[in-house]
Amino acid sequence: MGIRELVDRVVKRNNQGIVAVQVPAADPGGEPPLEFVPGHVYLEVRLQQMWLTRARELWREYLPFGTIVTEFVHKGKPVAVPTVLSSAELSRRFQVTGADDAVEVGNVRVAGPVPYEGDDFSLLVALFRAKTTDWIARSLKVVEDVAAAVGFGGLAGAVPLASSLIRGIESFLESPDVELRVGAYRSWQHGGPGGLVPLHFCVMRRPHTETTKEDLAALRVSEGRLHRLGPDGVTLEPYTEHDFILVSVEAKRERDDYRKLAFYPLWERTKEQVIAGDLGPAQRTWRQTAGAIFSDDLTRPQQETLFTEYQRLYAELVDRFSNLELADLRGHRPGGGPPPELHLVDDPATLLRSVRA
Repeated sequence: MGIRELVDRVVKRNNQGIVAVQVPAADPGGEPPLEFVPGHVYLEVRLQQMWLTRARELWREYLPFGTIVTEFVHKGKPVAVPTVLSSAELSRRFQVTGADDAVEVGNVRVAGPVPYEGDDFSLLVALFRAKTTDWIARSLKVVEDVAAAVGFGGLAGAVPLASSLIRGIESFLESPDVELRVGAYRSWQHGGPGGLVPLHFCVMRRPHTETTKEDLAALRVSEGRLHRLGPDGVTLEPYTEHDFILVSVEAKRERDDYRKLAFYPLWERTKEQVIAGDLGPAQRTWRQTAGAIFSDDLTRPQQETLFTEYQRLYAELVDRFSNLELADLRGHRPGGGPPPELHLVDDPATLLRSVRA
């Protein structure tokens, strides 16, 4: 059971009045977006904007919840990883807007960063509303808690767990009390026609009879929000008429969470042990650090760079704090006085940028 089965159920529910379209950026000038080069960049998916026009009805009479399922290649195999946005999570994140009874949710990372390996990439984007039955609320909370506890990276590596969560989402759709408000599925193939490039994907609840090609061609994304071109073809107007979800798919040169990866706490412990003079334990911990650097969380070039840089830093620390110098830096310096301060640049992102520069 996987994403395609879930898609079948979503599409069969109600695809009337649901429009899905890829939207260009309003200003393509400036620095071009990073391309998807397999093995060299990270894939990241963000919920850039969710616009809901009838918020009071949605929260007072129904239980809204959203899901974005990302399908990509990980460790050479296709995996499908779900993100669940429960009613409580949406309520925590929404902002009241100037429009009557409308709320907005924006800038929520739902997938990644994960090394991009190429091949096909797919997205299922859906927003549901359900009559506020207790079992749906409880089940949603369980699915959301499990997904949050394991994290996106953990789910990418634990295919059975991710599949179980998708089956949990599927079970909600069995109930006649659950209604699809916005939903669509789209695939991109690396290197082929319509292949994966940095993009914005918008799914909107809008009657097909009221939608023309010209309407869709006028849509633009500016500063992470959906707009449309005004009558003059230049002015941008915020789009507010219909419910929609706007998702971005981006290639990133760096992660923003290096210090949370397994190798960095190990490096911190290695450093502490060397400074304390425990060189035997430090050597064992350094080997664990080196092994953790070569993980699927990092692109191969960054694995090599970080290993080289931390190996250099480790050698410098051992040289500085071993033997006679160790006693000197512990305060027993000839002539007295405090030991010199340790200035060590070991932030992963800083090391990567310095090498790239």
